[in-house]
Amino acid sequence: MSINSVHLAPGHTLPLQHGEDVLTAGHTAEIELRIPATIQGPKRNETAKGRIWVTDHRVIFVSDTLDLPGPSSRATNAPSNPPEYDAPPVLSSLEIPYSSLRSATYNLPTFSANHLLLTFLPSNQSLPDPGRGQLLELKIWVGEGAGHSIWKRIEGERNRIEERQRNREEESLPAYEPA
Repeated sequence: MSINSVHLAPGHTLPLQHGEDVLTAGHTAEIELRIPATIQGPKRNETAKGRIWVTDHRVIFVSDTLDLPGPSSRATNAPSNPPEYDAPPVLSSLEIPYSSLRSATYNLPTFSANHLLLTFLPSNQSLPDPGRGQLLELKIWVGEGAGHSIWKRIEGERNRIEERQRNREEESLPAYEPA
């Protein structure tokens, strides 16, 4: 999982890895990234609005406000101030490979909007390591009524990745021992 590593190509096209296919259109989404307290810093929540894509390798979110300085949760009409010295980076993009995704649930609460909840481990150093037994949490509200279909795609791809890993482990040949 990495933060702020995806940048849209000219014409707002999504940069893909070799052999990667986009499975869903870029739906509007609002996300809340919950980072637990770690050695690197206190507990914090980052929010952003943008677009979300599901590919056969990862889940990608790109914010609508890519290069605005300051915390991502500030109001859009607030004056533009430079970020503080120790301020966390602005959440402008996020990618989660299926190998680091631990769970994906689709929640239908009674008194609030339907949302997806993804729990995962960071796969590189762009986000703090949550420590043993803790995970990062991403809450996603998807627009256009596409939340359930995106969740089904994410779960399907995550299950395919797990199945491939299981098959590789089962298909590995035992070491040769002469009789």
